[in-house]
Amino acid sequence: MNSTIKALALCLLATPVIADPLALKVTAVAETEGTSGDADDPAIWVNPADPAKSLILGADKEAGLFAYDLTGKQVAFLPDGRLNNVDLRPFTLGGRAVTLVGSSRRDDGAMVFHVIEPDGTIRQATPFAHPAASAEVPGTTHIYGFAMAQDAGGTYALVNFKSGHVLQYRITENDGQLALTLVRHWKVATQPEGMFADDAGGHIYVGEEDAGIWRYPLSPDAAPEPFVVDAIPSACLPRDDVEGLALHDDGRARWLVASAQGVDRAALYRLRGEDKPDCVAMVEVAEGVFDRVTETDGLDATATPLGPAFPQGLLVMMDDQNAGFTTGFKLMNWADIAAGLPK
Repeated sequence: MNSTIKALALCLLATPVIADPLALKVTAVAETEGTSGDADDPAIWVNPADPAKSLILGADKEAGLFAYDLTGKQVAFLPDGRLNNVDLRPFTLGGRAVTLVGSSRRDDGAMVFHVIEPDGTIRQATPFAHPAASAEVPGTTHIYGFAMAQDAGGTYALVNFKSGHVLQYRITENDGQLALTLVRHWKVATQPEGMFADDAGGHIYVGEEDAGIWRYPLSPDAAPEPFVVDAIPSACLPRDDVEGLALHDDGRARWLVASAQGVDRAALYRLRGEDKPDCVAMVEVAEGVFDRVTETDGLDATATPLGPAFPQGLLVMMDDQNAGFTTGFKLMNWADIAAGLPK
């Protein structure tokens, strides 16, 4: 029996019955300017000098990388290929503190990297593109999901493929030049995409689109043994697909946020160390000043206060149907979500 399927079966047998998740309904307070391409995955860059001037980065599978301010206005566009997923981490490059932004690129099966300067300027890193597949891991086909991670051992790029393979690379730099080294790999049974790393918790979460959410140890020195967070069908993932994954951590409560694309919701799982996360709530973004969120793909969250519009942080979700048949991203005030959550 496939090891991931066996782990899933054992976990399901041991999973206790819990209460149905809360049904929360919020509205967007802003939306990004629409793209006629195919928006997929966002990442939030927090401006260190003025959080209210933070940016939403949006990968577009037909165009490149967009950047928006917190009102949704487009402030930059980098036509750097068919980018699928995007993530970022603080990084030291050439002795300077910057933010490193990574994406998976479908055009050539590469991971590409941008640099955000402290003032919000975005540029290509050097080298810009790095092969995602490795001769050490045969059988990888069709690059797909991407995430970044950090621990005491360094900064990592995580990339997955429609063949089910997940590869973890360590990112290093020398005099401003990036280099990637494969440090670990594993495989899930079917197609994955959404991933994120809980750096503080020491975990990597992988969404297997038609199966559920898996958790793995972050350290490349640990065996990639799977732990089942949730399996389709469940109260929070009643239908496929599970898509984007993110973390909201305000120091009091830690939440795994997952796109339940099949029901147009974001599922919230309470993280408690090594325990199995409980799904506490399902968040629907309903119609208000802006239209509702449907067929959401990627998402991101932050607990950092981003000015008066987002005093407890922000949830950003991809939305597939906007005016003029465009796609884009909706911005929700986390305080509206927190009002309905248990304290």
